[in-house]
Amino acid sequence: MKQKLLILLLALSPLLGLYAQTGSITGRVTDSESGKNLPSVTVKVATLQTVTDVDGMFSLTGVALGEAMVEFSASGYQNVVRQISISETTNLGTLKLLPEGTDDAISGGLSEVSVTSLDTDDDSNGQNISGLLSSGNDVFESVASYTFGAAYFRMRGYDNDLSGTYIGNTPISDVETGRTTWALWGGLNDATRNKVSENGLAPSSFSFGNLGGVTNIIIRASQQRAQTKLTYSLTNRTNTNRLMLTHSTGMMENGWAFTFTGSRRWGQEGYIEGTSYDAWSWFVGIEKKLNDKHSLSFTAFAAPVRRGMQGGSVQETYDLTGSNFYNPNWGYQNGEKRNAKMRIMNQPVVMLNHYWKISEKTMLTSAASFLFGKTGTTALNWYNSSDPRPDYYRYLPSYYPSVSTYPNSAVYDPAIAEAITNGWKNDQSVSQINWDKLYQTNYLANLEGKQARYIIENRHTDQQQINLTSVLNHELSDKIKIDGGIDLTKNTGIYYKTMDDLLGGNYWVDIDQFAERDFPGNDATAQNDLNNPNKVIKVDDKFGYDYKLHQTNGNLWGVANFSSQKVDYYAGLQLSYTSFWREGFMRNGRYPDASDGIGEKHNFFDYALKAGATYKITGRHFVEGNATYMTRAPYIRNSYLSSRVRDGVVPDLKSEDIVSGELSYHLRAPMVKARITVYHTIFNNQSEINSFYHDSLRTFVNQAMYNISKVHQGIEAGAEVKLSPAFAVVAAANIGNYRYTNRPASVTTVENGSTPDKYGTIYCKNFYVSGTPQTATSLGLKYAGPDYLFIDVNVNYYDNIYLDFNPERRTSMAISNLGDGDPMISEITKQEKLPGGLSLDASVGKSFRLQGKYYLNLNFSVSNILNNMEIITGGYEQMRFDFVNKDLNKFPPKYFYMNGRTFFLNIGFRF
Repeated sequence: MKQKLLILLLALSPLLGLYAQTGSITGRVTDSESGKNLPSVTVKVATLQTVTDVDGMFSLTGVALGEAMVEFSASGYQNVVRQISISETTNLGTLKLLPEGTDDAISGGLSEVSVTSLDTDDDSNGQNISGLLSSGNDVFESVASYTFGAAYFRMRGYDNDLSGTYIGNTPISDVETGRTTWALWGGLNDATRNKVSENGLAPSSFSFGNLGGVTNIIIRASQQRAQTKLTYSLTNRTNTNRLMLTHSTGMMENGWAFTFTGSRRWGQEGYIEGTSYDAWSWFVGIEKKLNDKHSLSFTAFAAPVRRGMQGGSVQETYDLTGSNFYNPNWGYQNGEKRNAKMRIMNQPVVMLNHYWKISEKTMLTSAASFLFGKTGTTALNWYNSSDPRPDYYRYLPSYYPSVSTYPNSAVYDPAIAEAITNGWKNDQSVSQINWDKLYQTNYLANLEGKQARYIIENRHTDQQQINLTSVLNHELSDKIKIDGGIDLTKNTGIYYKTMDDLLGGNYWVDIDQFAERDFPGNDATAQNDLNNPNKVIKVDDKFGYDYKLHQTNGNLWGVANFSSQKVDYYAGLQLSYTSFWREGFMRNGRYPDASDGIGEKHNFFDYALKAGATYKITGRHFVEGNATYMTRAPYIRNSYLSSRVRDGVVPDLKSEDIVSGELSYHLRAPMVKARITVYHTIFNNQSEINSFYHDSLRTFVNQAMYNISKVHQGIEAGAEVKLSPAFAVVAAANIGNYRYTNRPASVTTVENGSTPDKYGTIYCKNFYVSGTPQTATSLGLKYAGPDYLFIDVNVNYYDNIYLDFNPERRTSMAISNLGDGDPMISEITKQEKLPGGLSLDASVGKSFRLQGKYYLNLNFSVSNILNNMEIITGGYEQMRFDFVNKDLNKFPPKYFYMNGRTFFLNIGFRF
């Protein structure tokens, strides 16, 4: 693969001789109503793009002479496409953009519900989407980001760690997982709506890039639209109410610019029962223009939130309750709904940026940022008591099977099964968490002087991260542009548990009940912390585990871009260094010599190469090709086997290597805008870790798959065809094929130390990647009239959705004692394909200009108008498996369904 990329680079080099004269485009962009200059407008010609500055001015060099299509796009405004004739110096004068009335409904409605639903269940794999922040002027990206978000569509099947997100040129993704924590700026729509993005492997001016593209959110106060804006939203999705107030001055004559945003989102529950929501957010942006060359910008923001989480469940519980949106995480306490799994997060970010215009052709942008705060998820825990979860398999009617299924079944009792069925259908103390029972059990324990039997614990995943970045953009000539930069990151992940609620109990003892059971009489082994044996735990005390994961990263990158009359091309290189290690603060009784103190450091040196070219057939037709080869250090989260109790990583831990290529055809004409892309990506040396309760071993275990190989290939296409100045047809489609291509190795570790690590092979070759529809299509009709009325209707279809599989069922042990040709082998090992489905969405918006200086925007959108409640967006096989009886129904899969009909009403008043 490396040789192929080298051949590509060598093949591109003769193109230097193809240079012909190129030209430049300049101009200014303003608001058609107010006449104010518009910053942060994206101006694009072919594959070249730039953004307007604080005065609405733009300059684009290296543009091929002759006829071309130039496109202007900005959040909150209608896109404008103009056919122009480009000479050596072309000044377009002033271009006016019309405000668009649907912006708030889109960015505040569909995308926000997707953002806040991403981590509905920490234990579910694949419940996320990528490209959520990318909309811009690419039709497919816009549809995939918003319309497909309800089905948890992931661009090209990639996890979102392969789509880079930057704020103010600073990487904001979690370095431990590579994923973007969208909730960091939840509710700050006005302050974060300006952005620049690149699709797929295309080069960018602020980053080396990533497989799934990169997005930079522009937060400079001078780049915000000067306005005061009050917004109220009403919805039945994640929250029910939202109130936002934003004031931006733009760049004032005294050289200062300010932006302030405050937001409140709340609701007793969203579409899913028991999911309360309580969130605040704030943003402060201050910029000072020191002189014509230097500007300083200070930014701080946070979005504290406390919300109830949704849990997936088995189909049996959905059928018993008559709802595919049954949520097992809540129950009634004193007549009010209480959720046991609450997501609590408050992680502020502060940032200082320096903008240095060294010359007309050179710009240096530097930033320092600090992320800190706390994040946690509460959960039930119990000691020597029955499982409090209402959907525990022993509490379901199916646990009492028919005699025909198990002739010698000791648990068969039709009367009990019928009573349980009636309880599930008619008594919410059966179908939901019975809080009264938990409190009563603890009161009885108090009378005997014993520890609490049930508690609520808070599992913290706090982060502290420092970033230093610097990006240099230099125009060597009108045909050659150099972009490069360096970024350094120091991250500390802080992991521990605290006592959130004793549920009426007096105390808790910090021991491992599974080790206590398996090692009777060995008090030391049962200790979670030998330095504090039998520690009595009260509310807010730490217990269970306490450790940090440290990581340092450094990236040095550069991309050279070349322009000519017929061909634009580029080549880039990135060098990376990663080091991480564990630091424990408890001496665990099962691993006394491997749990406390600083562990082994793991160091990785990586590199990435990329190259690409665009052939301009005419000013409207382009062919673009990009390719990359990269190695990438493993993420911490997929490296440590049992980080809660000891140091120790996956065997043969090494960097991933990735090869990817894409070939695209673009059409940009006054009435048609389209792109079709074929892509192919190969992953090698990946690792994945799952943690779960093992029914046979009767303890928590961690299973790692490593040396994983995958392929992601497919076709994506998007087109917008104007039927008239007001009407347009929009179509988008992705047909993907994302599969495992080998049989990974595995290791299973037992947290109570009762058995040694177990090694094996996972037989999952040609299994499909889960968590996303591999086929997604949309067909829509848009109306944007001169009377500021906007209507959108989309019909969408999703298919080829696969369930996340349990690796344990794809081992030789799972089919042991079955003869060759036994049909149970196929039933046990096959992967479940989920049914596809159809949805219909619509939105309408209307803008009003009042007294010449006030603006009122009304937006209303409805998702899943047909109220299709049968679309399974994802799910997972339970990690438990009945190795003895091979009963697949004992631990059936858990599913997540797409919400039924939901709405979003938005009212915005701007002056």
